[in-house]
Amino acid sequence: MSLAVFIAIALAAANAEPYPDRHQEPIEVTHDNRQEQYKQIGDYLERLKSESTAKRDEHFQLDFSSPETYAASQEKLRNHVRARIGYPPPHAVTAEPRLEHVADDAYASIYRMWLDVVEGVESYGILSIPHKLEAPAPLLICQHGGSGNPELLQGMIPGIGSGNYGWMVQRALEEGYVTYAPALIFPHRNTEEIEGPDRRELDRQLRYVGTSILALELYKIARAVDEIVKRPEVDVERIGMMGLSYGGCYTLYATALDTRIKAAVSSCYFNERARYPWSDWSYHNFLNEFADAELCGLIAPRPFLIEVGVKDELFTIDGARAEAERAKVYWEKLGVPERFVFEAFDGVHEFKGDQAYDFVRPFLRK
Repeated sequence: MSLAVFIAIALAAANAEPYPDRHQEPIEVTHDNRQEQYKQIGDYLERLKSESTAKRDEHFQLDFSSPETYAASQEKLRNHVRARIGYPPPHAVTAEPRLEHVADDAYASIYRMWLDVVEGVESYGILSIPHKLEAPAPLLICQHGGSGNPELLQGMIPGIGSGNYGWMVQRALEEGYVTYAPALIFPHRNTEEIEGPDRRELDRQLRYVGTSILALELYKIARAVDEIVKRPEVDVERIGMMGLSYGGCYTLYATALDTRIKAAVSSCYFNERARYPWSDWSYHNFLNEFADAELCGLIAPRPFLIEVGVKDELFTIDGARAEAERAKVYWEKLGVPERFVFEAFDGVHEFKGDQAYDFVRPFLRK
């Protein structure tokens, strides 16, 4: 028997119908059934989402009867948020920072700073100290967003200025702030090749083992601040934070979880989170427990400014306004409504800063 004949017989046997009398029908016949299954779950999801605001109100209870009871109830809920995101990450370590002097330009002495935070993982950022400080200065954490990096935020890359960051660092240095620009995990402008899993895949796998990319990067920021405030140039009692986009997310969470931050500005992130269920800031059941407005309850009565571009192409102004209405009640109930500001500026997805520096100045500058 030739090889060709053998193969033909084998294929015929493999394709033989062992049960020729069974019922058969085209797959298209059941398309509507599959479509209905998708629709039912989609409708069910929308119903659960519509119920989530009331569930958050029920779950996120703060005690306004006195400043002491309010602070105690905040800490209880802070611990819940920390647990939900997996903070602190496992295997934390303590270490001395490693600094590399980059330059002395016209505005500041600039250093790259690395710090071991968990086993095998360093934080990285750029520390800038203004020239001719006469006394310990406030620290302003300046946080870049998606596809950004400290060098871009700092205006260090030739030919592109500070991108859409509105010269955040330079304006702070002009006012006499020490600045720290922490690095988040993003390729530069989403164009360079970075080996290994991307940000969201890293986050998925970190969740398998009890933490998250948000928790790890928040811990990096907190540990860096631990070391920076030991420097003689920095006043530990005067720490602020500003951030754009993902940086606005980190500003919201960091300020909510770290009471050392005395005033903050979140730019072009704050919104109704159900509209933007991006995986690296979404957690099991969190819409029933806390979202952007509830995190503000962990910030108040500390000053918090939200700025949003009315032409922002990523995050709608309508969602931001609606969530801000829910957030402002914390400051109102505490008798300091002026410490919460919602600014809608005529612009796109960018750090504008029209009110930002004026807003934080009374709380951070002497």
